[in-house]
Amino acid sequence: MSRVKSHNVRRNYLLVIAAGICFGTTGTTQALGPDGISSLSIGSARLILGAFLLFLYIKLSKTISIPMPRLNMWLAAIGILAYQLTFFSAVKQTGVAIGTITALGSVPALTGVLDYLIYKERPSKRWFSATIITTVGIIVLGTANGVADFDLIGFILAIIAGASFALLAVSSKRALIAGVDSTYAIYKIFLLAAILSLPVLLLSGFTWLATVDGAAMIIWLALVPTALAYILYAKGLTGIKPSVASTLILAEPATATILAAVVLNEAITLQGWLGIAVVATGLAYLSREV
Repeated sequence: MSRVKSHNVRRNYLLVIAAGICFGTTGTTQALGPDGISSLSIGSARLILGAFLLFLYIKLSKTISIPMPRLNMWLAAIGILAYQLTFFSAVKQTGVAIGTITALGSVPALTGVLDYLIYKERPSKRWFSATIITTVGIIVLGTANGVADFDLIGFILAIIAGASFALLAVSSKRALIAGVDSTYAIYKIFLLAAILSLPVLLLSGFTWLATVDGAAMIIWLALVPTALAYILYAKGLTGIKPSVASTLILAEPATATILAAVVLNEAITLQGWLGIAVVATGLAYLSREV
């Protein structure tokens, strides 16, 4: 592989990792927000405002692209909508660290499986090794505080969230292969998902958006872990496999765990820190695949 191509691949890896760090602020932001707000309402409001910010980015950057294939757009939009609705509920049920770890920890394996089943894209040997390493790290991190408080409903919601994100990754990647601009694809996906989520917001209530704390929370969620994060993710996804991107995105649960400890005072044991170190090792190992 040429030096220029190698540099571009590593840059894309860093963009996806940066997106994961932005994603990692989601749970803590929700936890710091007003009490008593429906997780469904937060997820749908985030989608709608995030789609608007992506629309502004597309217009200001004068992005031009070919149309996005409808099947890919619908599958990806359903994926991101389901992710928003289930992820916030999972975090509310299980806590920031465990909910994020479970959801994102399941993404690499699910993405690899979906990518192979749908598009016959076989993951590399390094992906298998890196995914095993990071999965071990996620397990170590997720069990650091014991399993006595295990929440089955929250766990199931988190797994559904992981599968939903995997569907987004695989479907959006197929659109990029067809020649659609990466940020334009993300914009179209979020626009459709936002339209689909409108009934959810209307039924779950949105008066909290008029409060200072509620507005601050949703602005951050829409700007940083949505618009900025997905622009970085879309740009990074260009030129790398969905399975690789989904392993790199495991920077999110590590970030979420650290923020939960520093900001929310959720205790991290020695085993927890070991888990974070193992996840970082897996990401570093995968980033050397050029």
